[in-house]
Amino acid sequence: MSSAAQYAPSGRRVERHSTWTGDISWRHLSQRREALFDDLEAADSCGVSLDVRTVTSIDRPGIALLIGANYRAGATGRRLVLIDSNGPVTKALARMNLLGNFLVTQITPATCTATRRSSRLSPTA
Repeated sequence: MSSAAQYAPSGRRVERHSTWTGDISWRHLSQRREALFDDLEAADSCGVSLDVRTVTSIDRPGIALLIGANYRAGATGRRLVLIDSNGPVTKALARMNLLGNFLVTQITPATCTATRRSSRLSPTA
C-alpha cells in the first residue's frame, strides 16, 4: 500500500491518497489497516482517497477492514473515498449490500477510438 499526503500550510487539512494493489486477503491486512488508519487519523488529514482499481481480489476480512475504516472516518469527521472501475472491491461490496454505505468514485478506463479516413485517389489516365 502506498500513501502520499499533499503539502498543507499550517492549519489546513488535506486529503491523503493511498493505493491498494493485487490480492487483498487476511495475510497482509495488519499492515494495510495500520497505514490506512494512520492516514485517516493524521492531524492534517480530512480523509483518504483509496484507489482500488488494481485490486485483483478481496476477501471478507478485507471488506471488514474497509467497513471499519469507513466507520472510523465518519466517527472522526473525515471521509473515506474508494476509487474503482467497477472491479472486485465494488462487486464484493455490492454482493454484500454494502455499496450504499461507501463513497465510491467509479473511473472508467479511457477508450481511445481512432477515426479512420479513407482517401480516394482519382485514377490518372
